[in-house]
Amino acid sequence: MSASPNQDNRNSALDQIKGVLIFLVVFGHLIELYFHHDSVLRPLWIAIYTIHMPMFILISGMVSKAELNAHQSVQIVRNILAPLLAFELIYETTEYVLTGKTSVYAGLIAPYWMLWYLMSLLSWRLMLPLFSRLRYPLIAALLVAGVTAYSEHSGYLLSLSRTMMFLPFFILGWQLGPDFWSKLPASKLYTGASVLILITTVAISAQLPQDFDYRWLYGSFSLHRLGMATPKGNMYQALQYLCSVTAGFAALYLLSRRNLGLSRLGKHSVYVFLWHGMALIVMNANGWLKQLFELPQFWRVTLSVLASILITWITAHRWTALLTDKLVLHPVRSLLLGLQRHQSH
Repeated sequence: MSASPNQDNRNSALDQIKGVLIFLVVFGHLIELYFHHDSVLRPLWIAIYTIHMPMFILISGMVSKAELNAHQSVQIVRNILAPLLAFELIYETTEYVLTGKTSVYAGLIAPYWMLWYLMSLLSWRLMLPLFSRLRYPLIAALLVAGVTAYSEHSGYLLSLSRTMMFLPFFILGWQLGPDFWSKLPASKLYTGASVLILITTVAISAQLPQDFDYRWLYGSFSLHRLGMATPKGNMYQALQYLCSVTAGFAALYLLSRRNLGLSRLGKHSVYVFLWHGMALIVMNANGWLKQLFELPQFWRVTLSVLASILITWITAHRWTALLTDKLVLHPVRSLLLGLQRHQSH
């Protein structure tokens, strides 16, 4: 691949990266309840959670603009706030139908499950104009993340803990810009180093003790909740950042060098994100996930991958996108923006 592809190729590369990352989101969520004692799925889950959301947030920062003018404000409402409100209602309604009560997230005044990302993305976009005015925005973001990690008032509430924990990735992405990956040379040395880093990441994940505290990877717990409200806790936090950046950059470098034909998936990644949770809720409610993970290891690993591929393919289909826009997002956007203004954008 050319070291300096044109804009279309760069966009395709970013879409391809998003396509792979959204599949990892689906796979990670599918195995999340049952990976703990599986010698194959456990290291994969740890490695995936080390990489996938930090890099998704990095990509979001890369394509974000620091200006908060009228046009950008409308885009934020259309692309972030409208999906957040629409699917918050959909998932909470589903929860009530299945259980007869609202979700635990509603009780915590938090976005439903994976919708935390949209709440945090809304916050990052609103904070970006402020950070863009600073001389050292990344250092400022790291300081904010380090200090707020001590707060006992964050946690799941309005996704505050994750917003601050992952803020440095968003700011780093914005500073790097959308052309970053296209400027890197197609080097055998870089490729070999990236492969070695990813293999090492999985190998280290496999060697972590069984009592490893997975809560570190979620970003939703304060250092107080983790029992590490000391400078040592900040050192663990810094190590986590280092691991995510190192492994994440290795993965994204490899993905940016090869055309895997996944750019369409990346373009529709938002629909995969919004709907895959519903597929997993249905599977769990019917006992299918439990049955899947009671199978021998070969079959549960194989079928987990195949089920994730199927869910990703269905939720990324153009008909899923079309119907979601027309039946779900369009009414909410019209309500928030007014019909004429919505149609003009």
